[in-house]
Formats: sequence, C-alpha cells, structure tokens
Amino acid sequence: MSARAAPIWMVDPKRDSEASMSPTELARFLLESPSSFLSAVDSGAAAEIDLDRVDIAQVWALVGMASLGRREQSPHAQILHRGESGASRFAHAIGLDDVVGGYVSDVSGEAGRTVRLQRVRQRFDEVEPAASKVSRLVVPDDEDVRRTLYYVIVELLRNVVQHSGDPLGGVVAAQRMDAAQHYEKPMIQVAVGDTGRGILEALRTMHPGLTDPQAALEKALQPHISGTFEEGQTGAPSGQNAGLGLFFIAEMAKRTAGRLLIASRGACLLLDGDPAFGDQHRLRFVEPVGVGFPGTLVAFELPVGGVDDYDGLIQVINAKGRERIPQRAVHRWIRFEDAPPGVFPLLVDFKAENTAAAAELAADQLMPRVIKRQPLALDFRNLQVCTQSYLHALLAEVVRAAWAFRVPIYVVNARPAVRSGLELLEGYALGG
Repeated sequence: MSARAAPIWMVDPKRDSEASMSPTELARFLLESPSSFLSAVDSGAAAEIDLDRVDIAQVWALVGMASLGRREQSPHAQILHRGESGASRFAHAIGLDDVVGGYVSDVSGEAGRTVRLQRVRQRFDEVEPAASKVSRLVVPDDEDVRRTLYYVIVELLRNVVQHSGDPLGGVVAAQRMDAAQHYEKPMIQVAVGDTGRGILEALRTMHPGLTDPQAALEKALQPHISGTFEEGQTGAPSGQNAGLGLFFIAEMAKRTAGRLLIASRGACLLLDGDPAFGDQHRLRFVEPVGVGFPGTLVAFELPVGGVDDYDGLIQVINAKGRERIPQRAVHRWIRFEDAPPGVFPLLVDFKAENTAAAAELAADQLMPRVIKRQPLALDFRNLQVCTQSYLHALLAEVVRAAWAFRVPIYVVNARPAVRSGLELLEGYALGG
C-alpha cells in the first residue's frame, strides 16, 4: 500500500461507529473493539495494511496479519511498516517479518512480557512443544494460569491441524497486556490464526443444515459439536475428536473474567467473562454483520492471577459438560484405585497431546487387551494438563469396549483435573 492511499480500515460510520475515523487519525486494533481490524482484512489475500498508520496493534491482530501475509500464499496480504508508529515498531519486534517470510528466529521473546510470532505447521508433533513454550515464556511464575493457557493453546493449535485445511498451518503469539496497552488490570493475551476454510465449512460436513456463519460460531461453543461426527453423538469414529475444545475455552473465559474472540469467515463472536468470576458473562456478535476473518482467528485473554485453582476450574467445566450428556445407566468401568497384581501397566505420557499418537496407542496396545478381557492399569503421574481431546483419543473407544466386555480400567496418580476429565469421558463414552 502506498503512503498516499486512503486507510483501508475506514468503513462507513453508519455501519459501525467503533471502526470509523477521520483520514488523519491513527487506527487502533484492539480486542475490545475488533471491527476496525477485521474490516481492514475482510478482503483476505487482497488486503493491504499500512502499520505506520496504526497507533496500537495488539498481538491478536498481528497474528491475523501474519497469517494472511505469509508469502508462500499466492496471493498474500500486503503489510507495510517502516517503523513510523508504535504498532509498526512492535510488529517488527515481535517477529512479523520472520513469520511472513518463512524464517525461523532463535529469539523467543521477553519472559513475562511477549512471545514472538511463530508458525506451527500441519503436524501434531508441533502442537505440544509450541503450547509449552508459549505458556511458559509468557507466564513464568504462575502455575495455575500457565496450565490454563497451555490447555487453550493446545486446543486451538490442534483445531488448526485437524480442521482448518490450511496447508501452511497456523500462527501463534502471546503478550502480557497492562497499563501500557491501556488495560486497567494486567491480562495475558494469546492468539492463534490460520487462513483455512473457516468454522462454518468445517462444521457443515456433518451439519449440512448449517448455512449461517453466526449460527456456526454459536454451535461451535456447544459441547460435543464437531465437523467430524453428527450432532447427537459424543465423539468421532476415529477417536481423535470429542467436540469439546471451544466449549472448554469458552467456559474458561466465562469463569476467569477473561475474554474470547472467535472470528471466522462471515462472522465474529466476542465473549466477555464474569468480572466477579462467576457464571455471568456477555456474548455478542461483532458488527457490522458479516465481518469476520479470512480463515479463523481466535484470541483468548486471561487476567494475571485469574486462576488460583486450575484443577478446580477444570472440574467445574467438566461438571457443566456432564449436564449435556444423554443419561442412561452407567457402570463405573474406570476405577480410581490400584490394580490387582498382574494387570498390564501403562505410564500415560506417550507423546502428550498428540491425539493421533494416542489413538494409535489405544488401537495397538489397549484395545487388544480389553477385547481379550484383560484389565488395564493407567498411571497419569506425568501429566499435569490433559485436554479432553487427548483423553478422548486415548480412551473413548477403549471405555466403550471395556463396558461391552466387562473389563475394568484402573487409574492411579491422576490429578483432580485429569480425574474429572476421565469421569466426563466415561459419561459421554457410555452415554451417547
């Protein structure tokens, strides 16, 4: 974009008052009022952004720009920045040039402040290392907040790998937001973006009646909704998807005074959590109607110190999820006790959060024993965080087989959050 061009984030003030500005004003790409940025990139690969005419570009917006600007894409969005504004200088510092150019930097970021933009390709084995790196760097000294962010990042990156269809994968980054970014209280912001097919198209495979982008975003926040299995079921036949990822992330935002933005093709949803850390929240679609992101862009904010009991948070969300499971008589085939002598033991830390590897382990080692009516003993001592998607891939079909063949599964050393996740899994594995 030339320096003389009109600012492309300009929109008709009759359509969206929060995005309108005079040609002499600098734009601000803020999560609390996302229309300005989303209108700027609505044209996708044809978008042009002059960051020197942007005052503030928070990390979520830079993740979106980096996703659209990757040069392997043809065409790709044009991003101009000469260092003449705060947003332009921040974009350079956080590694925008490296990501759009396809370069790998050995600079990670500033501990406790920022995590530079980085790509995650279409590979499961990159998901967990990236989530661990980002969460540990941006939250080095609060284990409960770090574990919460790790969970969120794993689920978002796995969605990129499983559902986006973006051959280049996704982009992720994080930043601590405070008074310098006009925040009244410190927040951690993490974002993941891709330029794939979007949520509506991903869901429509199994939900053919779904035609509205806003309805697709609403449905995506419900438990057991996925583009890999029909509504009314509780998991994909492949065993790698439980349809609980965005449901869990949304519940985390609601219950931690956080914020969640989901922008996809044709729609954008913004959720503000309860400031009192309760069950009250605000959910709205961003205007103008039709504004979204050319792919999928998700941003999650969590107050610094907003989680003082990660295990308790997960237990509350699991209980919420159990309310939505079809009920029937269920015998407890997962037993949280020591196994009798001679039962096959397994230490569950094999490629943590790689759902494909977990499903393979289940098929190769666990299912054959259950079918032979041999009990299992699973030791979870090495997993502090275990997403529902991983548990589903590892054990959903195994639990169903255990019920069919009347074979107990013994579990030891499971943290409270992991245990409640296993209880939720057993409920939906046997209940629908």
